[in-house]
Amino acid sequence: MRRIAAVALTAGTLMAGMAAVGTPAEAATSWAPYNSYSNISAWGTYSRSGGSTYVKGYLRDSAKNGWTACVRFLFTEGSKQYWSRHKIIATTSSGSTYNFDGKGTVAISAKSSYSSHLWVQECGRNKKTGKYLYGKGKKLF
Repeated sequence: MRRIAAVALTAGTLMAGMAAVGTPAEAATSWAPYNSYSNISAWGTYSRSGGSTYVKGYLRDSAKNGWTACVRFLFTEGSKQYWSRHKIIATTSSGSTYNFDGKGTVAISAKSSYSSHLWVQECGRNKKTGKYLYGKGKKLF
């Protein structure tokens, strides 16, 4: 049996699994990146509270085409930047993980204390080369 999960890649560090990030009770605003790739979609909500920005949502890959779906966020505060990239990772029954290529949807979440601006960008990871291809960035605030 194959399990599918999202993995956050932050500043080049692999963070396996998803940590639950509680979103404050304030009103959440919807987000979605520009639709740069036909078989990748991402959507969700973000909120700001107490100097932090919280993002929740979903990442979907709708075809087996040699690409792993991903989405990344850029949080900024003055001249400081924090990137948070999420992609779909599958786990085999023996426990090894691999970049998923096929139909699947996973929940994603991120939190940052950088709360001046937030950008979102759709992306895909080529399974053969391992290189990422990024779509047009969209400023959310």
